[in-house]
Amino acid sequence: YSSNKVAKQMGVTTEEIINQASAWSRLGFSSEAMATKMAKYSSMFASISPGLDLDSATDGLVSTMKAFSIGLDNADDVVDGIMSKINVIGNSKALNNSDIVDFLTRSSSALASANNSIEESIAMGEAIVEITRDAAGAGQVMKTTSMRIRGYDEEVEAYTEELENLKGEIADLTKTAKTPGGISLFTDETKETYKSTYKILEEIFGIWDDLTDKNQAQLLEVLAGKRNGQALAALISNFKSAQESMDLMANSAGNAEAEMSVIMDSLDYKLNRLSETGTSVAQNLFKRDDMKTVVDGLTSVMNIIDTLTSKLGLFGSIGMGAGLFGIKEFVKNF
Repeated sequence: YSSNKVAKQMGVTTEEIINQASAWSRLGFSSEAMATKMAKYSSMFASISPGLDLDSATDGLVSTMKAFSIGLDNADDVVDGIMSKINVIGNSKALNNSDIVDFLTRSSSALASANNSIEESIAMGEAIVEITRDAAGAGQVMKTTSMRIRGYDEEVEAYTEELENLKGEIADLTKTAKTPGGISLFTDETKETYKSTYKILEEIFGIWDDLTDKNQAQLLEVLAGKRNGQALAALISNFKSAQESMDLMANSAGNAEAEMSVIMDSLDYKLNRLSETGTSVAQNLFKRDDMKTVVDGLTSVMNIIDTLTSKLGLFGSIGMGAGLFGIKEFVKNF
């Protein structure tokens, strides 16, 4: 009954809500109320994200929620904390919500560990995908870069002395008149807290044109490895777009709900609500064992009406009353 109520609100089937609630329950949202609420939100996310199915919407929300600790204590934070931010970028930039979910699913955990916020992570991914058109590749380069900066070698899955030494190389390669000591990876002199990957790349973007071609090439390899340098170059060269995305997300509150309100006014949504209201009526009136008989009976009636209306053809509002009277007489005589 609760799933049917949500289904009517979100424009999906009762079965889909039940399946999603079960999935969320297995993911740790064990209470019925919480699992149903999260099923509502994943359905909403799929509805406002063309091309993103329910399972992918759920997977994307789960990985993002856990990585950035959003909505774990208060499920309602998911709407503006995640969905509105993704949707405003998907509506404003040259990528869609599905692309954003793709690169976040591949990189969110590593990016969060490297002190990046969800906004910074989305902004960097957007700037890459806008150039490369490769969401999966964007996720990989962001993951690799954030890990290498912190001295973690993804291939051997361990912190290595070789990558630890990159701190000095990055400083040497970024020495300019503006940054005579090079760019530091740390927030202060204690060197205990890393800057976010976004902040480091933003500083590099600020002096990028002052670097020699050789230093640029070496810096890309140091930061992203040999295979990801081209994608990182796309991010740095397009960093203004990342900054624009940050501004968009700063004012994104209410975006997901506004998008959903437009969908709720569509014909498909209204037809689904009619269908799910029929499901609700059936649940209220009939026992499970009686349902097959009832459905067969209703199907027979609808087949009669289908046969009749195929003969009548289309009619306007003026002729509707006469048409309905004709159907009534036909059924009575039948």
